[in-house]
Amino acid sequence: MISTSVEHCAFSAHVGLKMLLFVTGARGSGKTAVIPGLTKKFPEYSLHDFDERGTRDDSSPRERQEQTEYWINKSIENQRLGQDTIICGDAVFGEILACPSISQIEGLAVCLLDCSDVERIDRVLEFGGKPTMEMLGWSAWLRVHSVDPEWYPQVITKQGYSLMQWDNWQGWQRGDKRWQVTIIDTSGKKIDQIVGAVTRWVSGVQASTNLVLPVDQRDEDDLLVEDRN
Repeated sequence: MISTSVEHCAFSAHVGLKMLLFVTGARGSGKTAVIPGLTKKFPEYSLHDFDERGTRDDSSPRERQEQTEYWINKSIENQRLGQDTIICGDAVFGEILACPSISQIEGLAVCLLDCSDVERIDRVLEFGGKPTMEMLGWSAWLRVHSVDPEWYPQVITKQGYSLMQWDNWQGWQRGDKRWQVTIIDTSGKKIDQIVGAVTRWVSGVQASTNLVLPVDQRDEDDLLVEDRN
């Protein structure tokens, strides 16, 4: 298996590389609404709702992080079966990178679905939910976190899952090429348009030659590649 370290996580794609893709976002962003459409577009993927095991909207950081670790382990099982995985839901990039089992993932890609505050409120109301200031604050934090790993990391590191490995990325700064999150603006878009945008992102990941491989060990093949460079 070709692997690379967290310190060198941008690497060329390889034949047979299996991917774990997270479609993330705050409430009202469209991350759950796209699941039926993505299932039709990518029947070969193992595709799941992050919350299908019963996670609550107000779940604690610990619960969310434990759930993220669960889905990473499911993706590892899928890797062994030769299958890619898509998880749609509440995962957070910094938490994904800090999960204990992330080093076993061959390839990782993460996108954040985002929208304007007013549209987020309207969407939540439309589906019978109750918009809150906390919801808007969380969406704003996710928006900045997606580009800046140093933006109030204690929001997710305090009172979290005890096995999380925050030192996987703590100390990284804005602009670090290892911190890769694609932001997809869903404002003003219907569900089929959001599905189309996420589909293009997934297809781009499939064709990419610059994938994130969050692995903490390197094998001899990696060293040979470095020698050639």
